[in-house]
Amino acid sequence: MKKGERFIKELQKRFEVEEIRRCPEDQITIQCKREDLPEVVRTLYYDHGGWLSSMVANDERELNGHFALYYILSMEGGKLHKDDELPQDEKCWITVKALVPSDDPTFPSVARYVPAAVWYEREARDMFGLVPEDIPDPRRLVLPDDWPEGIHPLRKDSIDYRYRPEPYEVDKEPDYPFLYPETENTVDVPLGPLHITSDEPGQFRLFVDGETIVDADYRLFYIHRGMEKLAENRMNYDQMGFLAERV
Repeated sequence: MKKGERFIKELQKRFEVEEIRRCPEDQITIQCKREDLPEVVRTLYYDHGGWLSSMVANDERELNGHFALYYILSMEGGKLHKDDELPQDEKCWITVKALVPSDDPTFPSVARYVPAAVWYEREARDMFGLVPEDIPDPRRLVLPDDWPEGIHPLRKDSIDYRYRPEPYEVDKEPDYPFLYPETENTVDVPLGPLHITSDEPGQFRLFVDGETIVDADYRLFYIHRGMEKLAENRMNYDQMGFLAERV
């Protein structure tokens, strides 16, 4: 039996699998319907010992008229799941793909079931305008407070590097909505966005009860520089490789 075959058969019993591709044999892409996306990822994650390694969005409108989402899982099993540790010859990668129509750029949030997906889905909304419905945390992730609404940098038809949006209202203070815990007797300790012990700028809210930190919320991406769009618009193949190595 090929690697991952039993996972594929289990999914085919419950969902309409639109396409299966292997490239190479232990890296499998399974395309499902948009509405089935959360349940497919949840099934692989909780029932079959998959671990969410990454998620990416892509603008494929020139290829098939849609945007696409890719949730990448490493199928490893483990004692925390119904499956025991998988034999080495069964371990594989499964990518769950779903197409998102260009005229309805919404999708059901996977983060409702797999919390590790929440930052990926927030980034997909910022960069591609793909809206995760019922996402637990709907705040911006990468784009700054003064970024214009409706402009999504990684869409193929988005702005080029020469575009200059209207200046931000200088008398309007940015107001990032930090999440506060639903507990009593906690003190909010703000840190940043610049802090001497940080490797990069970050804005933090620590919530302490006495000397115990009971919760935290934070914001990063202050040094996001838009390198993907820079490479797409202004660099040739060799220059893109050089930039990626330098990063």
